[in-house]
Amino acid sequence: MFIGHFGIAELGKASRRDLPLLWLAVAAYLPDLTRIVLPLFTKEHEIYSHAIPAVALMGIAIGALWKLRGGSLGAAAILALVCMLHWPADFFTGCKPTMLNGPWVGLGFYRRPVGDLLAEATLLVTGWLLIRRGKPSFSKWWLFGGIILQLGFMISMYWGSAFQIGNREWGWNPDNSLLPVRQNFEPTMCTAPAQGS
Repeated sequence: MFIGHFGIAELGKASRRDLPLLWLAVAAYLPDLTRIVLPLFTKEHEIYSHAIPAVALMGIAIGALWKLRGGSLGAAAILALVCMLHWPADFFTGCKPTMLNGPWVGLGFYRRPVGDLLAEATLLVTGWLLIRRGKPSFSKWWLFGGIILQLGFMISMYWGSAFQIGNREWGWNPDNSLLPVRQNFEPTMCTAPAQGS
């Protein structure tokens, strides 16, 4: 999930106006930010950044940090929840670890760009609408920028890859053609990546 995480941060802001959106965005993306740093220390960076216990610990940590700096317990709980919602959001779009040696699960909507874009845009727009009820300074350009970022993310992800629309699979290789080419459908299973990759 990409902009959908920011939509979750917006929902947190709508529920606790005293929380800065920057803190909420950091909470929403904390597992992804952690995954950027972890490859310096371990090859199992996905497990230590995205398994359920890791995400829960990060949520508790950011909530505790907010509380230690003098914030309210309610706001700390919202920060923790926003961080912890990272895992179910990623379960929807991808394939994520559950525990250290546990199974990997996920619905894999990244392979379905239309459904993914609709789900993530819905989170972004819903959060934006709820924030605007109390703070109308969030303009429509906020949404436009988020959708453009999501489309750019999707283009980078699907470049030279396969995806599904309905029950048909398509391959897209812009180096050869800007139009996707229909392919044989290949079902994919959610499994842990091969060791050492």
